[in-house]
Amino acid sequence: MQCLLTRICLAVTLGCMTSMNMLGLMASEPEVTTSVVVDDGKAAEFKWIGPEWTSIKDRPGSSDALVASGQNRWLLSRSGIGAGDFHVRVQLQLAKLDGTAAAFDFGSSRFGLDGKAGLLFVEGPLFRNQPAATLKIADLVQPDVPFLLEMIRKDEQTRFLINGQTVYTLDGWKGSVGRVGLRPWRNEMAVFDFSIKGNLYELPAPPEPLFQSGFAGGTEGYHTFRIPSLTTTRSGTLLALCEGRKNSTGDSGNIDLVMKRSTDGGQTWSPPVVLWDDGENTCGNPCLVVDQTTGELLLLATWNRGDDHESEIIAETSRDGRRVYVLRSKDDGLTWSQPVEITKDVKQPDWTWYATGPGGGIQIQQGSHAGRLVIPCDHIEARTKKYYSHVIYSDDHGQTWKLGGSTPAAGVNECEVVELTGGKLLLNMRNASSSRKRQTSVGEDGGLTWSELKPDAALIEPVCQAAILRARWPDGKESGWILFSNPASTTSRTNLTVRGSRDDGQTWPVSKVLHAGPSAYSDLALLSDGKIGCLFEAGEANYAESIVFVTFGLNELTK
Repeated sequence: MQCLLTRICLAVTLGCMTSMNMLGLMASEPEVTTSVVVDDGKAAEFKWIGPEWTSIKDRPGSSDALVASGQNRWLLSRSGIGAGDFHVRVQLQLAKLDGTAAAFDFGSSRFGLDGKAGLLFVEGPLFRNQPAATLKIADLVQPDVPFLLEMIRKDEQTRFLINGQTVYTLDGWKGSVGRVGLRPWRNEMAVFDFSIKGNLYELPAPPEPLFQSGFAGGTEGYHTFRIPSLTTTRSGTLLALCEGRKNSTGDSGNIDLVMKRSTDGGQTWSPPVVLWDDGENTCGNPCLVVDQTTGELLLLATWNRGDDHESEIIAETSRDGRRVYVLRSKDDGLTWSQPVEITKDVKQPDWTWYATGPGGGIQIQQGSHAGRLVIPCDHIEARTKKYYSHVIYSDDHGQTWKLGGSTPAAGVNECEVVELTGGKLLLNMRNASSSRKRQTSVGEDGGLTWSELKPDAALIEPVCQAAILRARWPDGKESGWILFSNPASTTSRTNLTVRGSRDDGQTWPVSKVLHAGPSAYSDLALLSDGKIGCLFEAGEANYAESIVFVTFGLNELTK
């Protein structure tokens, strides 16, 4: 009777020695609790992402189940699992084994089925230096046949079991697990029972705006939305741009440039508008700048064939190269010109890979180069096959574009630029080295040359894009503000954080965490009411779930 009650209770302290021995948990650990996520096909302590999972009763040949199919859908536990021993138990069924990536998610890592290779797979930070999973799926599970998936940690050894057979072992992991969940991913998944037992704790709800505005994967005809760009026009309209990836999360293939507009500070958004669709080809890396003199919008972007991949372009085995284009709007983003190619003006012949931004450019406001439009970019040299950051610029309101200076050293790529006092520029760059700190360089001639690279110890990164913004100029009474946003972690794309500097980026004493969970690329914009907008990639199971928009005031940044 006690075991039955334990099964149906959502959270009870285990006092049953038999139950604890079954789980391999120590009787001296009173903090061990149990939570049932799904019970006999009925949702209990659950949280889902994406379209609602369907409760199906009397499935032929099986019990009631919660069912979902496709991508960008997760069934998650409401509680998190802390440090110590634990036991996760899931009874489920998959409609097929081929072409799937169905998985069990925990934190930013996952254990699942690679339908293309026909093998189990492990991925994420926990498995970075661990061996691959090598067992064949067909030897373990069958289509439309229920099976038991378990994850058990005892004494810092974690075992993954299918129908009682240990199929993978991870040693030495003792930290918090966090939220756990399931995803069907190109499959139909039926979940009959799903329970977790261990040192459970209550998880906070995500920020209110999360998944309510912006771009949600699996909607509007797109598999995934990535690579955000955010701009406030001269009249105060907000423009949110990104890549709409038709068929996958990957950086190649059929990718369009899409946009939403907001005329009320981001409270509501227009339906998405496609700015550039070139069939099966890749149109991406949006980098938008506003000419404050004319009010015109200049959108810099890149193109390549959809069947060419970055590695092939770098190796010079691709069918075509990476090209650079500009699109223009004179009416606050309501209409746009056709893309105009400027590759020959801004790309050297011995450069292979090339990327604009992504994010935003600037218009210099002070000094001898005031009025110049500057777009941050990066490239790879054919000879060295190394990444460099550089800028391109226009002194005639975007009519023509010229190549500015490149960094004097390699090992940096995606970057953004901000103006310092006196007309100097600061280039802030993604660092490909192992130091996990952002690299910086200063330009004193409008971006024609750059100083030696210097790491910023305060701006840690997991190797990812970031955004930087001049939010306020010093006015004699108050100091200026420069803001920086990125996933502030050295190990994973999580913890999207905004930092503030009042001394031109010398120090970053204040900050605000916008999303502690999976998060990656971001962009910042100053809104017409003085608040700051941040458009960033975020999710609960992974950062590619959606692109969301939040606002905050400078007074919300704290030490």
